[in-house]
Formats: sequence, structure tokens, C-alpha cells
Amino acid sequence: MSLNPPTEDRPPAAHRVIALSGPAHVGKDTQLRLLARRTPQVEVAARTEAHAPRWPALRGTERTGWRLEGASNQQLADVLAASFLARARQPRAGDLPCVRQGLPMLEAMLAAVVAVREHCGPGRAAHEARMALAPYRTALRAAEKGEYGIVLLHDEDPALGAARALARSPAPDSLLENYQQRLHEQINRLIEEGRFGTAVVVGDRPAVDIQHELRQTLHRLYPAVPECALSRVRVVALGGDCDQARDAAGEYLRTRRGYARLDAGHLTDAAPHLPAAPDTDDPAVRAERLTDGLDRYCAAHPFLDRVSVEPVRDRATIEELRKLFGDRLRAVHPDPVRPDPVRPEPAHPGPVRLDPAHPSPVRPDPAPPEAAPSPWPRLSLQRRLDRLAFAAAWTFRPVRPVSVHSLGLPPCLGQYLRDLRERLTRPTAAVDLLAVTGSAARATYRHGWSDLDVLVLAEQDELPRLRQVRAELEPVLDGVRMTMTVLTEDEFRTGALPPRLLHVLTLSGAGAIAPLWCAPGLTLPVPDAVTYADVSVRDGVQAAVTLRKQLLLGEPDLRVLYKATALLAKIMLRMESGAEHPADGEAITAFHHRHPDGRADAPGDVRHDRAGTERMAAAVLRDWLATLATQPTPASPRPEDTGHGPA
Repeated sequence: MSLNPPTEDRPPAAHRVIALSGPAHVGKDTQLRLLARRTPQVEVAARTEAHAPRWPALRGTERTGWRLEGASNQQLADVLAASFLARARQPRAGDLPCVRQGLPMLEAMLAAVVAVREHCGPGRAAHEARMALAPYRTALRAAEKGEYGIVLLHDEDPALGAARALARSPAPDSLLENYQQRLHEQINRLIEEGRFGTAVVVGDRPAVDIQHELRQTLHRLYPAVPECALSRVRVVALGGDCDQARDAAGEYLRTRRGYARLDAGHLTDAAPHLPAAPDTDDPAVRAERLTDGLDRYCAAHPFLDRVSVEPVRDRATIEELRKLFGDRLRAVHPDPVRPDPVRPEPAHPGPVRLDPAHPSPVRPDPAPPEAAPSPWPRLSLQRRLDRLAFAAAWTFRPVRPVSVHSLGLPPCLGQYLRDLRERLTRPTAAVDLLAVTGSAARATYRHGWSDLDVLVLAEQDELPRLRQVRAELEPVLDGVRMTMTVLTEDEFRTGALPPRLLHVLTLSGAGAIAPLWCAPGLTLPVPDAVTYADVSVRDGVQAAVTLRKQLLLGEPDLRVLYKATALLAKIMLRMESGAEHPADGEAITAFHHRHPDGRADAPGDVRHDRAGTERMAAAVLRDWLATLATQPTPASPRPEDTGHGPA
């Protein structure tokens, strides 16, 4: 489908009326209201029926005009043309006049009515419509040249578009179905002929995304139209009747999950050219004013990608916000939180209020505490918020099992994993996921040195069966140390995971995890970059502590020392350059090349060399500590340093 008009003799777009067109229930009115709220220069003209005295007899032509008895096609064309032309002759009230349904829609609607009435194809119907409009051809062409047309489509396919329109219709019937199909055919024909400047496919996208695309297009032609700042912003609406619980939720999202905390009342009054928000029972109006205030705030703070808004108690308003934001909106109605009887929390600063008269944010007074109905409301609320935040920030990757043979493990381990899979999945599955991680998943397993790391996703009630199966299969391991990590789905969804597993999930697409069996449709989370970076820092701190514990021992555990050295090297390389080195030896070599320890050659495989491992551990630890100094200094370790000096 061609979405660009042919070259023609038209005035520049900036001098034309913005005409937003489309079939029924595609969101034209919502988009025009959002545009007008955000852009003071935009003035939306009255509907075309307001400009024709005879229109009341034909009211509803867009959906039901073909039902009118006694009105010929020519009579309908006369009334429609008169109303469209009367609107075009009206003086422009604003710098950016906008109209609902541009001039091409006159021909589309009339042709659709003709097609329904006369049971003819789109070509003949278009011809009949043009013949009926022939007396007005010159005036209509002149008026159309004064418009910049944007058409909203339910779908590029006319049949699918008509189906979507009917699905949103409050009272569909066979006549309406026929008309919608014919109308969509005519609109697509006009797009192919280049009668619209831009076509936007709405589909299932939320209204904010459509507004973003519209304003991107209009901003290039009309600089006064600002771009939409909400296309990537995730919104949490905090409701509920407990002020303390809502305050705790907003503060947790702000301090732990990076959400900007905003006050709903001041967002609705953020537009300087609009009157203060009146007390209204219309949830759609409240939702649109909130959206406009959010757009303005996020435009002034373009680094934001997540905000919380409070209070939004009305569920009807939340449903309207959901129509605008789609899946990027989450609503939370926290249960009351019991105050700490031992050490009360300090008063929270509260959500930011947008007060144009004050250069700094105005914050509300803290709410008084309220009693809680359950023993763990605070922890439950925080885990709910974690699930909500991670569901929006993380991506989810489908799981594709691999064969045990593809891992290239020793025969005893291959047999162990086959038996484990058989025992845990038949006759009924005790797990949702059975996977191998670590060196066994990356095909770098070294018999006699590496562990076998197994990851299991299962509910708590399955632990007895897991314990029994593990005990029965212990002899098959032939002395290999096997570590089984068992987690529940709720722990995955709320991010309650150990740092090493978060690292495995982040690199799951690069072979860090090898699923052997999974439940149908299972997906695994892939943490976002912010969470991954935070976990890396904490993992690095723990690795540095482990290194010093080992270096203080007279006989350090060489395996623990080597692995902690490799882990800290991986973390530093990742944080510095973004490079991943999953294998221990690869990470140590990469670290050495970045900062040599005084010798020309790389250290090689030092995992069985105590002196070499201690020297490498001291070098990695010294570089890590140098990054923490107030005034960093070169961190090359002394060649004579064996690791037993002060660390």
C-alpha cells in the first residue's frame, strides 16, 4: 500500500488544515483531543453536520446512512457536499486548524453507501459517487488542496479493518458489517490514489503510540506541534484507600526501581493554557488530562522512562488510562501496611507536585499510619512491585530444549542427566524447567575440575520428590560435584534470584543456559541493563571479599581462589567495556592483556599453579581496589607480590 501522495500542485503542508480521517471506532476523536490539549495553537473545528441544516435528517451517515428511505444517492451527495464545503469556508480560528474527516472521506462514505444500496463492486460504486459529486468537483478539489490529510486505519487489510471496526461497535448488524467492509475498501483505494498525506495503522496499539506517530509526522511539517514524550514511558498508577500503603509503594518504586514519583492532582493542572481541572465524573476526561500532564513532565525530563502517579483511586479512570497506554500501564491498589512498632519509618518526601509558581517541587505532608490486615503486607507489596517493575523492564525469551548429547559431557554425566530428566518429568512432571548452566552449558566442562550445575524451576511442594530423585541418582555421578538450584516461578517473576543466576539469564541467548526439558510455552526473563549492572557491582564486592579470605589462609583453596579471581576479572571487564568472557581462562587472559602483570606473555592456565593463581588474584584485586580510591593511581601489581602481603 502506498502511503505517500504523488507530487501535485498543493500549497506547503504548513499552510493547510490538518484533516484526520478514518473509519468508525478508530480513535479519531481521542487523537484530536490529545493533540489539542498538548498544542495550544491547535483548534479543532466542529463536525461537518454542524454546517448543514438538512443534516439532522441524515444524522449518522458514517454508519447508518444507507438505511435512509426516500433519499436518493444524489440527495445524499448534495447534503454531504454542502456540509463539507460549508466547513471548508469557515474562518480559521487558530494557527493550526484541525478537522475530523477530510474531504476524501466524502467520496469514500458516499461510495460505500452506493455499494451497499446497489450491491455493486468498489469500482462502480466509486464511479457513481464521483458522478453524484460532479456538480461540486471544482469546489471540492480546491478545498481538498487546502488540507493535509492523515488517515487512521484499523488494519492494512480492508477485511480485517472492517472486522476490527465491528468488534468495537456497540450494536453491529448485517447492514453495518456490509457498510464497514465497503467503506474500508474505498479508503484503501483513496490511499492508493495518493489522496492522503500519511496513513497510520492503529491495530491493537495503545492511543499514546498512535499519538506519538501522528505528532512525529506533524512536527516535521508544523514545528509548533511538539513530539510526544510518552512512547517509551512505563506508568504505574497507585490507588487504594490507604494513604500509608500508597506512600510506601510510591517510595519503594522511587528509591529501588528508579521510578519518578508524581502527584496526579498537579498533573491534571499542568497545562498553562487550559483551565484547572473541573470536578468531573467522566473518567475519560480525567485520564486524558493525566496523560497530557505526564507528556509535559516527561518532555521536560527526557531521561525518564518510568513514572508512578498517585493517587488514582477510580478504577474507571484506570481503565481509560489503560486504553491510552496499553500494557505500559500497571495499576496497584496496595493493602494497608502495618507501621513498624520498634523503629517507625521517617516521613517520606512524597510525590513531586508540578507547581508552575514554584521553582522547586512542592511535596505533600506525610500520611498517618494505618493498621494492616495481614502479617506481611510490606514484604508482599514490595514483591508485587518488583514483579510489576521487572515485567515491564525485562524481556522474556522462549525456551528451546537441547539434547544431552549436544553438551559433549563425559558418559557418566550424560547418563545422569538423561535419568534425571526421565525421573522428574514422567509419568507427571514435577518441574517446569530442567536446565544445565555453567561450563557444562558452554561446552567448556573439564572433568575433575568443573562442577555440574543444574537449574530446576519447580514449586515448593515438589522438594521431597526432587530430594528423593537426587539421592537415588547420586551413584551415577561417579564423584562429580553436582549443584542443583531450585527456584519457583514467582521468584523468577519478582527477580528474587541470586546474582550468578541473573548473569546466566542475561546471557541465556549466548549459550549460558542449556534447557533439557521445559513446560510448553515457558519463557525465561532476561534482566534489563540497569538490573544487570547493579547485580554485577554486588557480585564484584562479594568476589573481592572472597579473594582476601583465601589470600589470608596459609593453604588457600586453589579452586575457590581461581574461580573468585576469574569472576572479579569478568565483572571488571564487563563494567569497563561491556565485553563478556564466560569462560574463566578467557576472562583471566583478557584481563592480563588489558593490564599486564609485568611479564610479556599471558599467564596461561594457572588453575593448578598456586603461585600463578595467587599472583593473578593479587593483580585483579589490586586493580579493583584502585577503582575505589579517591584519586585513582596506576594499579600494576609488584612482580614480587605473591599475594601474602597486606590485601
